[in-house]
Amino acid sequence: MARKETFDVNSITHPGFILGMELKSRGLTQKAFAAQIAIQQSHLSEIIKGKRNITEQLAEKLEEALSIPAEHWRQLQAKYDYKLKAANLKAVEEREADALLAEYNRVYDLKTIFKNVGIVMKSASEKLKFCLEVLCFGTPAVQMRQLKGCYHRSEKTGLDPRMIATWSVLAKYEAGRKPEPTERFDRDKMDDLAIELRLIFNENHNTINRVERTLADYGIKFCIVPKVNHASIDGYSFFSNGVPSIVITRRYNRIDNMAFAVMHEVGHLKLHSSEDDEGKINLPITDAEDIPLEEKEANEYAAKALIPESQWAGLPPMPLNPRSIQKVCTKWAKDNSINKWIVLGRVSHETGMYMFKPDASREIN
Repeated sequence: MARKETFDVNSITHPGFILGMELKSRGLTQKAFAAQIAIQQSHLSEIIKGKRNITEQLAEKLEEALSIPAEHWRQLQAKYDYKLKAANLKAVEEREADALLAEYNRVYDLKTIFKNVGIVMKSASEKLKFCLEVLCFGTPAVQMRQLKGCYHRSEKTGLDPRMIATWSVLAKYEAGRKPEPTERFDRDKMDDLAIELRLIFNENHNTINRVERTLADYGIKFCIVPKVNHASIDGYSFFSNGVPSIVITRRYNRIDNMAFAVMHEVGHLKLHSSEDDEGKINLPITDAEDIPLEEKEANEYAAKALIPESQWAGLPPMPLNPRSIQKVCTKWAKDNSINKWIVLGRVSHETGMYMFKPDASREIN
């Protein structure tokens, strides 16, 4: 396919400028040369300034006076006219692209998107093409309807619907760059997947790579996308072309947070998600009354997948002191081959007690 030319009006050279340089090199004044070719000096001045074009008749006069073929001047003028037209069309295209981008920017924070994708795009046309062809945006009205349908407004910090939508675009973009899994997704195998993931999280060694490979073995894409301002998101699961993806933010570099976020999305894929679904954003909602039923079910699935209820039932009674709780849980976790921070994370979630002393073993390794 031929490369589309782009032009900058300021870079286009009018043939009159070339004529002026030619006269200067020959030591001819505009007044003398205007008299020589029988035109008014003001007329010649306007040609040299680019305000008038070189006509067929003038080209013949220039050939006679300067011994430069008339065809040369005609070609210079034709090339200038073509480039000027192209530049004007480009300016119109840029204005139209700017206007459409402004509409999209009401739905998403485009500055954040372009910054995070890491691709340098200078013109509005390039940015719009990226939105339409790579991010697969529909019309601004369609995108706005999707936003209203998938998210609810909230005044809480970190739950800005526009920024949540922005992050979801980045999540789908990054997932789209991942290779297609060779295995086919099977919803009935999610419990088997959960068992393999539980082992990985308990060992916490080369965790991210092992999670990605294991999910791929079950036909699921996996990636981590940094959080964006005012969008406190833990995870996202969705289908694209029949292939499910799990995307997390890794807001905290903690094994218990990552383990729960991934298992939560596995729960959604098993219990709720379908190929025609937009997917569910996993938000850190702290008020139990605000949690939708599907989120409660995914939370319950994640908790039981990480620590089976038969094991959790054997947890010793908890003392009142956080330090003592941490000591008891650490010993119990070791005896049951569970990562202690996954145990402490569940204790924190169920009791609201978060005053445990962290150490390096809590970091994702």
